[in-house]
Amino acid sequence: MKCPSCDIDMEPLVAGIFQCPQCRKIIKQKEEKSVDEKETIENGDFLDGEYFHKNVSLNKQYEIAESGIIINKAETRLFAVLICHSAYLKDEKYVRLSWWKSYQHAGMFKIYDKEVLKNIINALERFDKNFDEFWTWKGKYGKQEPKSKELLEKEKNLEIIKYRIIENKTCPKCSKKMDKMKSHYECQHCGEIVVLEGYNQPIFNISSEDLDISFHANFPINFYMPVSGITVKWLMGEWKAIVVIYSPDNPDKKWLRFYWWVRDLSNILKYGQREMGEGTQMGWKAQKGIASPNIYEKKLIKPLIEALKKIAHKLEWEV
Repeated sequence: MKCPSCDIDMEPLVAGIFQCPQCRKIIKQKEEKSVDEKETIENGDFLDGEYFHKNVSLNKQYEIAESGIIINKAETRLFAVLICHSAYLKDEKYVRLSWWKSYQHAGMFKIYDKEVLKNIINALERFDKNFDEFWTWKGKYGKQEPKSKELLEKEKNLEIIKYRIIENKTCPKCSKKMDKMKSHYECQHCGEIVVLEGYNQPIFNISSEDLDISFHANFPINFYMPVSGITVKWLMGEWKAIVVIYSPDNPDKKWLRFYWWVRDLSNILKYGQREMGEGTQMGWKAQKGIASPNIYEKKLIKPLIEALKKIAHKLEWEV
């Protein structure tokens, strides 16, 4: 190997690491991808799960990768979508979007059911349509698309549920009467909990298939500023969304981030410790361990959508 600065032969230090005898620069030899791996990445084909256990930090002690599709691979970065199951529950499979930097965990986003996966695919298609390659909004905020008959019916049903909760303390799950607590309603029949926020604002689980997959900007985001985003899962204690964000220090640089929040339930649960605090907004805090699941290049959206559709087909989660 030649030194790029001195153009003289470098000396090997250890396997794959070389040093220039003149300027003392140290360089790691680039590993050439095999022809099969190059073709697999370009075609968006499945790789065996063992590939990810051997080449990146994916610990079999906690989860097992069955197979996966690489979306993007660079010298020190890898972005892939995996089909996984926990080390103890083989039959309960889930989809994991995984980011690695220098082969170490840099971000992840888990999908446990087909309705959320369907929402994510629909949301990504809308991001692809409404943002340019610099993540600049191409649409008009004041102009809204006409709502479909199906969406209007969903909104009507949600309003009826809210009305019944406020007026009659009706459980949104089993339709029986709930008990009024200090800051929430609790159903003694099925265990459902409804949180009360503000003035007569019941917060309850909304089925993922009933969510309105449209853009909005009201998210519990710390430090960064949202351009616009879409909620893909909304439960009383869990919120998942995909949002285009930017730093207040550099508003011209934007990117896409997958958010996963959990609600502080310490004032509701009878057992456990309060762990919320720094970084908490609107009662929500980022799920532990997700790190920074970011997409900086818009061109990755299309292969991600195609990979998610292939995975949905393989799992028989038809979307």
